[in-house]
Amino acid sequence: MSDREVLKSALASTPDCLTLPQLEVLAASQTQSNSHLLQCPRCQAELAMLKSFESSEPLPGEGAAVAWISSHLERQADQIKNPSRQTKSRSASASPSWMARLFGTGRMRYGVLGAAVALMAITSVIVLRPSKEPELRASLGNQSVYRSRQVQVVGPTGDLAEVPKTLDWQAFPGAKTYKVVVMEVDQSPLWTTEISSTFVTIPDAVRGRIVANKPILWQVTALDSAGTVLASSSTQRFLFREHHGESNPVLPQ
Repeated sequence: MSDREVLKSALASTPDCLTLPQLEVLAASQTQSNSHLLQCPRCQAELAMLKSFESSEPLPGEGAAVAWISSHLERQADQIKNPSRQTKSRSASASPSWMARLFGTGRMRYGVLGAAVALMAITSVIVLRPSKEPELRASLGNQSVYRSRQVQVVGPTGDLAEVPKTLDWQAFPGAKTYKVVVMEVDQSPLWTTEISSTFVTIPDAVRGRIVANKPILWQVTALDSAGTVLASSSTQRFLFREHHGESNPVLPQ
């Protein structure tokens, strides 16, 4: 009898061979006290492969196999995304597919199969991911505001010859009220109010704090009837420039 036949005979299944659930129990208990297991090379090999499959340690050569699978999937990406472009199916007499050749022989280890399945799952996520980038969002407290839907400001902005009397902006669809915040250059608030119109008159007390050559910031936020943020303007900046020797604006009496 040849060595091949001896090996085949030794690894042949018998009615006494352990089932997969029994092997799983032995693998979990880390024991080999089973009497059949001690004298059956086939069950010993099955248990060793099961432990190898459940182990997180890569097998020798497994990295190369996974790299080959990844390369093949990348080459087939266009066919995966556009199956209608594929040519007619091969005839039944054609050679087996690469997947059949890879896993049909039984010579590849269980670990490679598991790695291939995981890799295909990752590839499908990448392939099916929408190509459109998400809209950028700005944060306002604990609520998000889409930058592509900002409240458009009319003014004031930039350098001014006098202290402004009002803050103006354009109406925003769906807005019921607008929250306005006037701030120091360090963004500490000077004044906050909420109004239903698209402009607000700055109180004299607040205008008195807008001194020459001192940058002032302000921002307006659109709210719906429930007080939910719909959109916000970008932070605006203006500066009252002193001229003709005036150090402070003359406010109306």
